[in-house]
Amino acid sequence: MAENRDNVTRRAIMIRSLSSWRFFLPLGSLPLVWALVFASRSGLPVLLVLNVGYIAYGCWRLWLDAGYFRLLSEENSPAAGEALAFIWQRERLKTLTLQEREQGARRQLHRTLLATVLAWGIWIIGLMSF
Repeated sequence: MAENRDNVTRRAIMIRSLSSWRFFLPLGSLPLVWALVFASRSGLPVLLVLNVGYIAYGCWRLWLDAGYFRLLSEENSPAAGEALAFIWQRERLKTLTLQEREQGARRQLHRTLLATVLAWGIWIIGLMSF
């Protein structure tokens, strides 16, 4: 009983963490607006726009993963793997365990967070040289 409660708690925390894409997207958009409107034609705005593109991609992935983890459980993970392998045309998705899926989602969360921090760092450097 306690193990089941721990799994439910862990799953709820994972879903809540993945839902943080709602914060990353607006935080990444602020530097993008500056790069498109106010920045000069140097390489810094180009770097910023590319980075914000990665943030948008990361947010999309986090949104998808949050939806998947609302549906996934240990019992239906193999069937979900079959469906995901069919949709994305990647055989590796058939063999992933739930823990490996969680690890990949956490890795994507960390990469998106780092990209957002990097965007703000580039933006601050750009503001100081503006």
